[in-house]
Amino acid sequence: MLKVLLINPPQVCCKGSTRVYLHFPLGLMYLAAMVRDMCHVEILDCLASDFKTNKDNLITYGIPPNEIRKIIKEKKPDVVGISVQSTAEFKNAELVAIICKEVNPKIITVLGGPDPSARFNSILENQYCDYCVVGEGEQTFYDFIKSLSLHLPLENITGLAYKRDGVIHYEPRIFTTNLDEFPFPAFDLVDMNKYLHCKTLYKSRSNICENSMSVITSRGCPNSCVFCSIKIHMGQRYRAHSPEYVIKLLKLCIDKYGITNFHFEDDNLTCDKRRFEAILDRIIEENLQIRWDTPNGVRADTLNYDILKKMKQSGCSNITFAIESGNQRILDRIIKKKTKLEYVVEIVKYCKELKIPANSFYVIGFPGETINDMKDTINLAISLYREYALFPLMMVAAPLYGTELYEICMRDKLIKGNPTADELLTAIQANGNPMISTSEFSQRDIKRLINEFKRRLLAQQLRARLNQPKKLFRTPQRKGPVIDRKPPEKIVRAS
Repeated sequence: MLKVLLINPPQVCCKGSTRVYLHFPLGLMYLAAMVRDMCHVEILDCLASDFKTNKDNLITYGIPPNEIRKIIKEKKPDVVGISVQSTAEFKNAELVAIICKEVNPKIITVLGGPDPSARFNSILENQYCDYCVVGEGEQTFYDFIKSLSLHLPLENITGLAYKRDGVIHYEPRIFTTNLDEFPFPAFDLVDMNKYLHCKTLYKSRSNICENSMSVITSRGCPNSCVFCSIKIHMGQRYRAHSPEYVIKLLKLCIDKYGITNFHFEDDNLTCDKRRFEAILDRIIEENLQIRWDTPNGVRADTLNYDILKKMKQSGCSNITFAIESGNQRILDRIIKKKTKLEYVVEIVKYCKELKIPANSFYVIGFPGETINDMKDTINLAISLYREYALFPLMMVAAPLYGTELYEICMRDKLIKGNPTADELLTAIQANGNPMISTSEFSQRDIKRLINEFKRRLLAQQLRARLNQPKKLFRTPQRKGPVIDRKPPEKIVRAS
C-alpha cells in the first residue's frame, strides 16, 4: 500500500506584521479523506509547532528544516503532497520538496493549491517537483493515487500537470458541481485536542478563536475583481454544499469534538441568499447555540436587514465586509466589483442597529487610481469607524500571479519584472513594501497614505476612549479582531 504524506509547510511573515498562528490544515484534511481507503495517509502540519526563526526582516514559523528532514526519513513516504497557499509562501514549500528529494530521489513530490494552479508551468521547470495538482484537488488527487496504486498511466488524469521529455502536459478538469459527494475532512488524522486547546488558534483571524474550526460551504466566484485569483483555483462558477450537508458538518463538530465557534471562510458565503437563509434557519430551528464569523469577508450588497437579523439570531459574532474602495468609479471601472457604496453604508448602519460587530477590508494602490481616489477610501474607512464602529483594515494592491491586475502591471511595466516570493510576501502584509507605481502615484506615496490612515485611525480610537472615562487608563485595544486577510487565493483544497 502506498504511503502518502501531506505537508503544510512553515510560513513566513514580516517583522511588525500579524504573526502566523495555528489553524486547521483544512485543505489537507479534505484530500486525506478522499484517498484514505487506497493508501496509508498522514498529515504533517509544520505550523503545529512553537518553533520560529528570524532572518533579516522575516520570521519563519513552524518546524525547522532539520526536523522536517528527520520526519521524512522516519515516515519513508512514497508520495509527498505539499500545500502552497500563495506565491509568497512558495519558498518554504520549495524547501520541503527539495528536502524530500535529498532524503530519497524516488519520493514523488506533488505541489497543489492556489499558487501551483496559477503558475504550474514555471514550478514544473524545477526537478524537485514531479507533479502539480491544478485547481480543485480532491478528485484529481484521488485519481492520481488510484492510478499509482494500480500502476496505471497518469497521462489521462485531468487537473494534473507534469513534465515529460521537456514538455509540460496539462488538461483542465471540469469543476465538480455536486460538492456534497465529497467526504467531510479527516478530523481523526490530526491531533484535534492540540488545535482546539491552543490559545492562539485562529488568533489572527477572529475574536472567537479558541475551540473553533474553519468551514467552507461553497466554492467558486462569479465576480471579476481584478486583484483576485480565486477563480483560477476554484473556478468562476459558484457551487455550494446543500444546507443539509452544512448542518450535518456543524453537528459533527459540535457533538463529537465540542466545537462551538466556527469561521465561515467561503469567498461567497452569502452569494445565494436562499441557500444562506436556509442554513441560518436550520441553525436557529435546531438551536445549535454556536458562534460564528466571516473572517474572509462578504459582499454587503448580498445582505439586507432581515438576513442580518437572522445572522444575529443564529450566533453571528462578527461580520467582515469586503468594501475595497471608497470611490464608486474605482469600484466600478478599476476594481470591477461594482458594489454601490450607498447600499454598503446602509448595511453597515443596520449592523450597528442590530449590535453586530463588524470590520471592513479596503485596498488602495490600483493602476488607474489617483491619490485623491485613495484619500476617498481612507476618508470612508475613518468615517464608517467613527459613525458605526466599523473597524477598517487597509491593504495595498499586490499583483498576484494569474490575476488581471498582474497582467495590467506586466503589460504597462508598473512593476520591476516578475514578482518574487519575497516581494509578494512584503507587499501583502501590513508593514510590507508596495510594488506598484504609476504616473499618478509612487510607492512612497502609498506608504505615506498608509501612515496617514494609521495616524487618523489611532486618533479616532483615542477620541473614542476619551468618551469612555472608565476605559481611559486601560491599555489601548483594537476594536475588532486582528484579521489577517490573506490574498484572495488563500483557501487551499488542492494540496
